Amino acid sequence: MPRLRRSGEGGDRAARETQILGWILVAPAMLAVTVLVLYPLIHGFKQSIRSGGFLFGEVPGYVGARNYRDVLNDPTSRDAMRHTVEYVVLAVSLEIVLGIFVAVTLHRVFRGRGIVLAMLILPWALPSVVSGVLWRRVFDPDNGLLNSVLLRLDVISAPHVWLASGRGAIVYITLVHVWGVLPLISLIFLAGLQSIPDEVYSASAVDGASPWRQFRYVTLPLLRPSMAIALTVGSLLAISIFDEIYVLNGTALNTRSILIQVYNTTFVTADFAHGTALAFLLAALTALLGGGYALLLRRVTV
Repeated sequence: MPRLRRSGEGGDRAARETQILGWILVAPAMLAVTVLVLYPLIHGFKQSIRSGGFLFGEVPGYVGARNYRDVLNDPTSRDAMRHTVEYVVLAVSLEIVLGIFVAVTLHRVFRGRGIVLAMLILPWALPSVVSGVLWRRVFDPDNGLLNSVLLRLDVISAPHVWLASGRGAIVYITLVHVWGVLPLISLIFLAGLQSIPDEVYSASAVDGASPWRQFRYVTLPLLRPSMAIALTVGSLLAISIFDEIYVLNGTALNTRSILIQVYNTTFVTADFAHGTALAFLLAALTALLGGGYALLLRRVTV
């Protein structure tokens, strides 16, 4: 009996030492998260519930939710929110449809498939700023590639300013964003397709299912987990769209997103109180959307 007790005490001691070692190894990461994430969040939230400060000739003080009401009632902020919704809806719709099409195409083995996959990843590998600079050369109204081609084909009679209109400019910027994100979404769907057993298609073919019915009743239902992941990733990236807009059209009102509005309010006009309030509203919206997608992912995978 004493021998068993010593053995049990030794096991408890080893478990405690393992737990202590785990805390020691995790402590640097926890410290980094506290310094780099939690402290700025707390300080930013305190700033969002205070007045503008000395830059506006007033003594900083607690104002509660007034800054949040101000940004929600601001027409420019509301337009930026509407533009962001348009970016998200259009980008996610194109990414899902085109991503499935590209994944189904690349799922088949053909000569040169590896080269096509390498070329597919290239737009995602490029930084978004670089993509914006490349596409700015395409949409340039003076000597851009798009105007040059259309003029040579006599489609247009004069150079066109592509990013001057409201809805049209949003569509063009969204296409640039989709060009960069589509490879990631396609790879997500391609991984989902590769996880579907071939026996499922063989059994459906024996039952007389055509390729279209196989796609509709076999592929799409089994791709629901991948679709939930693609929706989450695509939506979060579209909400945080910034570089493409800023490089292509700056802070113009007709294409301004919420992040552009946050940047303009905080760093251009130096209104830190309203800028941080708008940033926290965006963070809350993103968290709600991410939570909704997480519940959707859990439901379709259970």
